[in-house]
Amino acid sequence: MLSPDVGVAERHDTQGRQRGLVFLVMALYVACFHWMYVHFLYPSFEYLGYNYDPPASGYFALSIVLSLSPCLWMPLKLTRPSQLAYWVLYVTVLIPSMFVPLYAGYESTREVAVMMAMFFLAFLLTGLGYLVPLWKLDRTRLRPRTFWRMFGFITIGLTAWLVIVFRHNLQFVSFNDIYDLRFAANDLADGTLVNYAFMPLTGAINPLLMGYGLFYRRRWIFLLGVAGQLLVYSVLGTKGSVLSILFVPGIYFLLKIKRFSFGLNLALASLALIATACLLLSRLDPEPGTISGIVLFVVFARTLSMGGLLTAQYFDFFLRNPYTYWSHLKVVDWFIHYPYQYGVGQEVGVAYGGTTALNATAHFYATDGIGAAGLAGLVVMGLVSAAVFWMLDSAAQHRDSRLAVLITSYAAFNLANISMFTSVLSGGLGMLMLCLYLLPPMAPNSAGQFRIHGQTAPGVNGSLRLGDIPT
Repeated sequence: MLSPDVGVAERHDTQGRQRGLVFLVMALYVACFHWMYVHFLYPSFEYLGYNYDPPASGYFALSIVLSLSPCLWMPLKLTRPSQLAYWVLYVTVLIPSMFVPLYAGYESTREVAVMMAMFFLAFLLTGLGYLVPLWKLDRTRLRPRTFWRMFGFITIGLTAWLVIVFRHNLQFVSFNDIYDLRFAANDLADGTLVNYAFMPLTGAINPLLMGYGLFYRRRWIFLLGVAGQLLVYSVLGTKGSVLSILFVPGIYFLLKIKRFSFGLNLALASLALIATACLLLSRLDPEPGTISGIVLFVVFARTLSMGGLLTAQYFDFFLRNPYTYWSHLKVVDWFIHYPYQYGVGQEVGVAYGGTTALNATAHFYATDGIGAAGLAGLVVMGLVSAAVFWMLDSAAQHRDSRLAVLITSYAAFNLANISMFTSVLSGGLGMLMLCLYLLPPMAPNSAGQFRIHGQTAPGVNGSLRLGDIPT
């Protein structure tokens, strides 16, 4: 039998090897990202802002160092739900923000390099939040039937509200026609406050149903969540609601892979996605509007690079225009004057797209950080995001971490696209925190069953019976 010291040494050795593999995989990812930008984004979408002004070798080396250094501390084992969000921010926000602003050439490379360093510091501050012990909350005593009845009433009420308002405008359209659908929906929604139904449904309720159904292997619950997201898409043409139907199951399958740590699995999945898209690009000549062209645009331009482009544009815009000092938020604007006519995203859209129809909403480091107080705002949002992640993890501490990750996976994806405060207050993240705290605690034991407050829950092999959740 191995001594405890030998066992600890082997675990450290395994973790060291896996961290080394994460570094290697992300280095290959960065290489693919650079190739993709030069050979696809720049030639095809320069009109969107994806310019290419090759930087000096020193600045290019700095972007590589800053983009790969987080591999030294990125979480390998998933123990908190916010760690998925941290990984999503790393892949879709930090890495592109270390390259796209440097390539786009909106500002001098010296100014961009300073911004990159401050952005890196903000991301580091977000990660340092994992050193803070969680708030020891008592377990909820809410009965399962009570929770699901309240959840069901809210879901039915919000869905009915959405259907009543848009009953004459429900239609499935291609990604090429979604903006026409959105314009029509905006006219119908005017004065109805229906956005307060839309945001919780697409950001919290439907993803919770999908994640819960997958974790407990209740197909009908998962399909309810899918149907809800498709309903949202038929109303507003939100690509995210459709992509969530792929994203949540994708995270589920990554969680099921036990050979490597979750961090390495996610890094490999990210590399596989960009490498496959690069291979497709090298073999095809995709035309705009074709299936291959749409897929490459969604993967390259929208998902993996847009965070960096918006970082560049927000940095450039707010070097020349007043900061908001968080007056873009409700309540804060009671005390601090908001200096613009339109919302922040629309103002940036007008500056770089020439129209208010382009709402250039961005990740919270740009919207709530750079837009609010410049480089100092980045530091503030590093601390704020660490606090929000801490609250999320504290609320979910009595839940199986895999269940909590599945339930919040779409919220993690959203954090790379919207304000932190919007995400928490109206985008569904705050509601998910409450649900994770109130959700009757269940954790798998060694037999694969589930226990509630120390007693085996109904169901076999980790599954709940239909009667355990009120219909």
